[in-house]
Amino acid sequence: MRSALNRIPTSFACARYIQGAAGLLFVMACLSAGCAFFDTGPAVSPGLRKDIVSIALQYKGTPYRWQGSTASGFDCSGFVRFVFRKAGIEIPRTSKRQYNAGDAVDRSDLKRGDLVFFARWGWLKFFLPPSHVGIYIGANRFVHAPSPGQTVRVDCLAGKYWSARYKGGRNLF
Repeated sequence: MRSALNRIPTSFACARYIQGAAGLLFVMACLSAGCAFFDTGPAVSPGLRKDIVSIALQYKGTPYRWQGSTASGFDCSGFVRFVFRKAGIEIPRTSKRQYNAGDAVDRSDLKRGDLVFFARWGWLKFFLPPSHVGIYIGANRFVHAPSPGQTVRVDCLAGKYWSARYKGGRNLF
């Protein structure tokens, strides 16, 4: 009696052998040299996220200053860039560029150190670029430099004003 393998046409058996060998070579190449297909991006330590939040909170009370990006005064995107730079991470200067640089994060998946973006007119938030940015600090709160005459402070995402204008979250790591 012939085995089942002997009854398979030769071309099919060869094709299966070649397919298996090619798959094995692919896996070996990926394991030895790295493979973008399996790359999930750099791992971000919780310590780095904690550092970003800690740095940001140190500047509570700093006055808002139009186009400010130093400890003497910040606008929203200048504040975010300043904090990230202190943590050793270079990011773009404007909220629009910061929004475009990051990976989208669902509101329910925000982690400390992610950025949260807002649009000036809530009803146009899907069409307009962001006009404001802050740093998520956990527990549905964020720290930001709100507007002229105010200082860096912590606000709640669930508040009526911010919730209506929320455009999205981004991970810049």
